[in-house]
Amino acid sequence: MSLATEARHPPQLDTSRTLEEASRHTAIQRRDLVGTGAFPPLVEAKLAVPCLRDGLVDRPRVRRALDAGRDAGLTLVAAPAGYGKTTAVRVWCASLDASVAWVTVDAGDNDPARLWRYVATAVDRVRPGLGRAALQRLGVAGSPVEAAVDELMNGVAALGSELFVVLDDLHAVTNEECLSSIDYALAHRPPNAHVLVVARADPALRLASLRAAGALDEVRVAELAFTAAEAHDLLVVLGRLELGAEEIEAVVERTEGWPAALVLAWLWLRTVEDPARAVHGFGGTHRFVVEYLSGEVLAALDEDSRTFLEELSVLGEFTAELCDDVLKRTDSASRLAELEHSNLFVSRLERGGWFRIHSMFAEYARAQLALLDPGATTRIHRRAARCFRSRGLPAEAVAHAAAAHDHELVAHLLVEYHLRLIRGGAGGTLLRWVRTLPDEVIVEHPELAAAAATAAMLVGGRTLEQRRMLQLADRAFTGRPERTGAYVGAVARLVHAATIDRGVRQAVLDGRCAVELAEAGADELLPGALAAYARALFFAGELDEAWAVAMRALEHPAIEQAVPSLVVSRSTLALVALERGRLISARGHAEKAKAAASRIGTGRSWLGANASAALGSVLAAEGSLVEAEHELASAERFFSDEVATLHHTWLLILLARVRVRRGRLGEATATLHSVREALGELIDSGAAPGLADEVERELEQAKGRASDGEVLEPPSEAEVAVLRLLASDLSTREIGERLFLSPNTIRSHTRALYHKLGVHSRTDAIGRAAALGLLEQTQSPR
Repeated sequence: MSLATEARHPPQLDTSRTLEEASRHTAIQRRDLVGTGAFPPLVEAKLAVPCLRDGLVDRPRVRRALDAGRDAGLTLVAAPAGYGKTTAVRVWCASLDASVAWVTVDAGDNDPARLWRYVATAVDRVRPGLGRAALQRLGVAGSPVEAAVDELMNGVAALGSELFVVLDDLHAVTNEECLSSIDYALAHRPPNAHVLVVARADPALRLASLRAAGALDEVRVAELAFTAAEAHDLLVVLGRLELGAEEIEAVVERTEGWPAALVLAWLWLRTVEDPARAVHGFGGTHRFVVEYLSGEVLAALDEDSRTFLEELSVLGEFTAELCDDVLKRTDSASRLAELEHSNLFVSRLERGGWFRIHSMFAEYARAQLALLDPGATTRIHRRAARCFRSRGLPAEAVAHAAAAHDHELVAHLLVEYHLRLIRGGAGGTLLRWVRTLPDEVIVEHPELAAAAATAAMLVGGRTLEQRRMLQLADRAFTGRPERTGAYVGAVARLVHAATIDRGVRQAVLDGRCAVELAEAGADELLPGALAAYARALFFAGELDEAWAVAMRALEHPAIEQAVPSLVVSRSTLALVALERGRLISARGHAEKAKAAASRIGTGRSWLGANASAALGSVLAAEGSLVEAEHELASAERFFSDEVATLHHTWLLILLARVRVRRGRLGEATATLHSVREALGELIDSGAAPGLADEVERELEQAKGRASDGEVLEPPSEAEVAVLRLLASDLSTREIGERLFLSPNTIRSHTRALYHKLGVHSRTDAIGRAAALGLLEQTQSPR
């Protein structure tokens, strides 16, 4: 298995002229071409077609990419070292029912006469005589190379069948006259001639004009990088490693599908006792990777280019302007253009002017930089943090400060940007960074403790972390009262009120206090304080006041920027409107809450769950029980927590009621059991126990209806099949499609089921069937 392992397509040895036949020629022919003394001897290895090795992965995706350019004049296969370019082209050529002339070029071919002598010789070996006239022209001193190219094109045209000329490693040729002569050949090629250029960097050919004319096919990293399926074939099927799908995905993610790295991983993993465990430790600092990159990539670079690449690896994503500022340079734009052109693991992002460096190469380069200058990485991260801060990019600024392990800078940045992060839906990101800080640093910045508590609330499922952060804020109140003020107090009370973590009555007091503190000296928090207060009032049953406070939040000038406050306020208004029987108003507020949560990417969070709970409640009131259960079940996942919370308990009650009304009596019973357990842990849960009692009564009534009466006649086997699907969320049409029956037939079976079970609705039919155990049967009881 070689580093170039890329693809496998069985060689077709019965073609009119195989690659092996094309390379066989007699000593007489070689004497005629090169034995006259006009040229030095040929290096036969440069004309030899690379051998196909055993153990290659079949890669139809790569073959299709090459097939797409069969009608193009030029196919460019360009990618960094180790992407298996040569192997991919070699395998593809072996599948062709056409002739192939192969030349592996090197730095010595920066001479037009030498370059074309090799090309003409390769063509002549396809059929003796095709390149003779061109070689004779090249032997005439002072003859323009274009004349030899014309002779060669005439010879190719005389072949009468397709000919593919492969120029491998063309990145080694930089001579302008050589490259111009290739452009000339492409412009004058006969229709049966196709050129494949294999290179690490884009050659300085007229690629743009060829691309515009539709005469260029390009195969690059995206096509050559291994997919997870291809990596499985390489490492598991051929490599015989015991790796599961998770391990394969991990190694592909770490290597970004770089074929050479995958082969290096295989070479190492086959020597360890537990490959599945070891695979997670493979990266850019592994000695196999270090040796490969040192020899194949960096060895050819000058010192300044190496240093630039190593420093770029610290930045991750960057612009030329950022590089100039952080790295104290003035030539970053031209340097980046060179690196991108040279395919040195630097690629352009879709965002204008932004670049990134291959993750595994970056890991290697950072390690090399640390060896040469141990303090460089920290200096670069700190400079980058300041530069991103000056550009108003908080996430990037904090990421670099955290990478520099500068806790104070991280804390200062998070204090400065926390509202922007929270309102932009990046609460999880803020929380992740705060976790990297020692408690002492958080206490020194009490705004940060309060912000982290807010983020924990909005993400959901982190009540214990939320409480811990609020305790750190309390420590700041006690130990450093001069560092705290109305802002921190308002946030702490806001979080307590919104989560109702200390009981309903206390939540109302906390909400009122949060509003007063915000009005006194923290107006930017007023929308959030009002939203939290309104939510506490709703759970306390103070509907009129909850409506008034939530409306006041919506009227605040900054409400559109304070999206979390907007979502909670709209959700509360929807629930209050629903209690008042105003369905149209309730739906409007619920839909706007959902839209706002989606706008900042927080649909799948505690915040988004508030909107889903409101919309699910509206749907249930409208009778759309299937859709209601979907919305409520979605909200339940994000309200669920390590400890019992009132929001989660309330949501379970709503879900149980919908399940009762859908006839899902078993599921409703289990859900209510969870409700009773949670209520036993909560203090002052407001109206929740009474609501649970109501749903319990509905459940018992439904069970009674399901158990009453007798089955007039056992359902038929076909009716049982319909009955089981009636218990699903499928519509009549969808049930028909599943059973290969028409909707009318399904309706007929349904009517018969209602009659036999003594019910009048789908819900009652499901309940009666569940009570009788019919849903578990696959055949009609007889």
